[in-house]
This record gives sequence, C-alpha cells and structure tokens, in this order.
Amino acid sequence: MSPLDPALASRLAAALASGPAALFAELSALFTAVPGVRTATFIAVAPDRTVSHRIGTSNPIDFPVGNVDPVGDDPWNRRILGERRPVIGNDVAGMAAFIPETGGLVAMGYGACSCFPIVIAGETRGVVALLGDAGIFTSAALAQIDALLPIAALIFTFEGISER
Repeated sequence: MSPLDPALASRLAAALASGPAALFAELSALFTAVPGVRTATFIAVAPDRTVSHRIGTSNPIDFPVGNVDPVGDDPWNRRILGERRPVIGNDVAGMAAFIPETGGLVAMGYGACSCFPIVIAGETRGVVALLGDAGIFTSAALAQIDALLPIAALIFTFEGISER
C-alpha cells in the first residue's frame, strides 16, 4: 500500500483549512476523476434523521444545494440509513429499484447511479451520490471510489454541516 500522494494531501489540507466549499470542490474533482462518473453530490442526514439535504455537488444547476427530502420507509432510505450499505444501480433498472426519480435522471442523460453511506461512529451522517453512464461501476471503479470514501467523510465532520 502506498501513502497518499503528497500533492493530493496538500490540496486536501488546504481545502480543510479553507472550509466546506473548498473541500466540496476538491472532493467533487476526485470523484468525477473516476472514469465515467460525471456528477458527484454530497447529502447530509439531519441529526434527528427526519430529512436529508444536499450540501454540495459538482453540478449545482441540476442538483441545487439545499434540496431537502424527507426520510421515509423506502428502499433507498432502508438501504442507506438502516442497513448502512451502498446503493449501486449500474443500469436504468438498477437505478429504478432504489431511486423514484430515475426517469428524470435518464432524461438528463444518466444511466447509472451509486450512493455510498458515510458512517461515522456507527451512524450514517451522509451520502456520496455519483451519477454517470450505464455500466461505469465496474470493480475497478468501485475500488477507486472505496479508496476516496474515507476522505469524503471529512466533510461530515464540519460543525453544523448536517443542520438544515
């Protein structure tokens, strides 16, 4: 195993020192560098677990920050919050099994999604959601994503980041 690239470590340290906006930019660049990933969005779960909301994205036009969704008893919330396991829809059918808005995502040109819970101290604090073309979530891409998720967890340590 090799240590974190010094240039990347330096960029991450600077982003952490600057605050959430800088860290969102750095994280978005890292996740969208995974082949086929076109959009990276970061979703926080409110401390009372009644809602989740977008706190950062690489595509603020289509996925504006601040969008609030209730936490319900649906497949996506059960998987992410209950089971603390990722949702990976590598094609439209896989997306539709968890994401009710799949039709809109397909209309925007997406054919695959993945959502990874960020679990800190046994609690899902947030989600990294990635969108791209069908078939992109290969084992190699998932390995790259898995290596980035602990770094992405840093965003959820900022005080008040999960407050709505």
